[in-house]
Amino acid sequence: MPRVENKALRNYVYEHIRELIDKGELPIGEKINKHDLALKLGVSQTPINDSLNQLVGERFLEQRPRDGYYIREFSVLEFCELFEMRAALEGIAVRLCCENASDEKLAVLVSAFDDFSLPVPEEQMVHYYEADRKFHENVVLFAANSFILDALRTTGFQARTYQKGLVRGPSITLHEHRMVTEAIKVRDGERAQQQMIWHLLGSRDVFKARLLEK
Repeated sequence: MPRVENKALRNYVYEHIRELIDKGELPIGEKINKHDLALKLGVSQTPINDSLNQLVGERFLEQRPRDGYYIREFSVLEFCELFEMRAALEGIAVRLCCENASDEKLAVLVSAFDDFSLPVPEEQMVHYYEADRKFHENVVLFAANSFILDALRTTGFQARTYQKGLVRGPSITLHEHRMVTEAIKVRDGERAQQQMIWHLLGSRDVFKARLLEK
């Protein structure tokens, strides 16, 4: 019984730290304060250390010898690879949404950007950022493919690409999003898949251009 409880506790601590990283509440380059985390979660150092070591292995954190754990910044090449992964997985995910998701779930996707028109005022940028994140998250959730969901959970392939905010602004991406939602609206899975791939590879190309500059 204690073994089960210990595993549940480690999972709880791990998920909490992951959420803080994904939401940017632990910003890039910040040192993890293990003492504060233990107090906040009401746990000992053991599950904290176990979770931090797991996150190092998953490349969310870096461990500096004799200095502690830090929120890891991804390289330009890693951003390229993450957007390629997103294009592949979210491309098939949106196709699955068109094939299998309920009308109610499709309506959520189709209406995701209804509140926006160009130019998007500065005061709405945070709202657009959140709408962008939620739309892509829902595409994966509504696809209801357990292996894609596992990939999202274990790699954080969506959250990691938001590490520095939006790669491209709504002046470019709002139209791209609407191309995807128009295909979703009529359950055209093949077109939705292709539009999603183009959309995400467009962001990949921003980082690809930086690689070529080096």
